[in-house]
Amino acid sequence: MLKRIGVLWGIAFLLLQHSGIEAAGWLQFDDIEIKSLQTFQSFGELHESVPVLIRAADKIMKQTPDSVVNKTVAPISGDMHDYVSSSPYWWSDPTQKGKYVSKDGRVNPERDDPARYDHDRLDRTASNINILSQAYCATGREEYAAKAVEFIKVFFVNPDTRMNPNLNFAQGIPGKYDGRGSGIIDSACLIRLIDNLHMLEKSAAFTEEVEAAMKAWFASYLEWLMTSKAGLHESQAMNNHGVWYDAQAGAYALYVGRNDIAASIVRQAASKRIDQQIEPDGSMPKELARTKSMNYTTFNLCAFITLARIGDEVGVNLWDYHSSDGRSIKAAIDYFIPYVLDTRGWQHEQIIAYRYPGFTRFLYLAKMHYGTQEYDTAIQKLAMD
Repeated sequence: MLKRIGVLWGIAFLLLQHSGIEAAGWLQFDDIEIKSLQTFQSFGELHESVPVLIRAADKIMKQTPDSVVNKTVAPISGDMHDYVSSSPYWWSDPTQKGKYVSKDGRVNPERDDPARYDHDRLDRTASNINILSQAYCATGREEYAAKAVEFIKVFFVNPDTRMNPNLNFAQGIPGKYDGRGSGIIDSACLIRLIDNLHMLEKSAAFTEEVEAAMKAWFASYLEWLMTSKAGLHESQAMNNHGVWYDAQAGAYALYVGRNDIAASIVRQAASKRIDQQIEPDGSMPKELARTKSMNYTTFNLCAFITLARIGDEVGVNLWDYHSSDGRSIKAAIDYFIPYVLDTRGWQHEQIIAYRYPGFTRFLYLAKMHYGTQEYDTAIQKLAMD
């Protein structure tokens, strides 16, 4: 069902590209996409899209919001409000009791154990809020907004159930680390939540009190990101983790009105991220070294595009930055496009079949900025995968 939604979103991007609607104020969504939620039914074959979205939202309407306090094993802090997750690629070593070994790209199913870990809770909550917010945008029906706000309040606002605004115990490795800075990648899904909160602004359910509470939560989380040992460590990561750290800090800074912080992050990203991670030919060696190199290349491109969108909001043009030897976001996108169209030419390790329909939105955002048609075929293919 959700795959079908992604397919229709991608086609709608192509149909609406000459609509004259300008993108403004969104990070991972855009005005064209939001407008499309209300105009799908005029596109013939796309008439099924809104009902598909509504069916997904209606299923969520029957769910009880989850909370980090619902795990049964307390974190080392003893505070059930602390988020806890395990490193996805670390597995118990069968030859040494109590030891764990890394298996890059191979997810240990233990990470979704609801008794101990919150990763799945956070991911599902963010996804549910996203679907409900879009359903509200598409229909104007207050019940969808009210349910989205219910999820928001349980996970982030209510004192008895809210998540503490830190990731001190994210992506730990049993017997080795209680938490790691690399676990900050777990909260990248919250960038999309910023857009969802904007979608809900006109709803009666999204009261001033709820908005104030969310701004306070994100302000606290931003402070933790920028001052904690884990946050400072992650800020120095020289792969997708570093770019997503910047994208998160920049997005949350924008939401709480700290445009100065967001602008500083984007300015520094030219030399700190583009110059260090993207080669003159557009390749990203740190991502190519992974066992799912196409997926990680895509993942990092999504982070760079998000960071460029943040730059749009603070008057810093990261889209068109080029180093003296040609390193740029566009070079990285252009390097990758041929392999999106035909994965058979990819020469790096990819242990699973490549599928990344979520890249459709980001590639369209890039197309909007660069103003060319060169990405259309790839957008169409990704939307149909």
